[in-house]
Amino acid sequence: ITRHCHPGGQVMRVLASADVHGRLEVYEWLLTAARQHDVEAVVLAGDLLGCPDGFVTPEDAQRHDPQQLTKLLESAGVPVLYIMGNDDLVELDARSARVQSIHSRRVALGPFGFLGYQYSLPFMGGIFEKSEAGIEIDLASLARLVDPKTVVVSHSPALGILDPGFGESHIGSGSLLRFLESNPFLVHIHGHSHAGFGRCGKHFNVASAGQARAMIVDLETLEHTVLGME
Repeated sequence: ITRHCHPGGQVMRVLASADVHGRLEVYEWLLTAARQHDVEAVVLAGDLLGCPDGFVTPEDAQRHDPQQLTKLLESAGVPVLYIMGNDDLVELDARSARVQSIHSRRVALGPFGFLGYQYSLPFMGGIFEKSEAGIEIDLASLARLVDPKTVVVSHSPALGILDPGFGESHIGSGSLLRFLESNPFLVHIHGHSHAGFGRCGKHFNVASAGQARAMIVDLETLEHTVLGME
């Protein structure tokens, strides 16, 4: 299934990004952009952590990140809502009133609800990956949390929508596609496919790919602005 849509550019407003992969300079850029554009929240759709050198295992390297990253994100001045991604090998576990995971839960901001789901299909053998059948079971339990004011935040794309993989492959989830087609959501924000950055209808792929790029989405009008790219 391939839905052909054009990646897009304008304007409650959230700043959304994903796949920063631990690049602190990119997080600093995001927080500066959040302040400059006066957004109400920052949404991070997975693959938050990196793998700095000097550690015995990738897991040890990623355990080095969370405290420093949480402290940085707390300086945003607005709520930061996040999920993990397939390249994250440990949980951020921010334990902060301002920086919170929305995985499998709905968090209300104004008239809108943010519902997160962090698992994607098997890719790297990480702890935030599940089979299609497992994803389908999980999502069925979340359907009661979705309404027309819901911002669905997943790491994975829906199958065939902004999800190019290697070659001709698509890395989105069919279960997620069916979930979104069956429930009256407002907006879907995700990452995972670096090459799929852009917009297709109500779907926004905000994969940073470790670069200074993100989107601002106006939840009232569904207009969006791309930041960090010419």
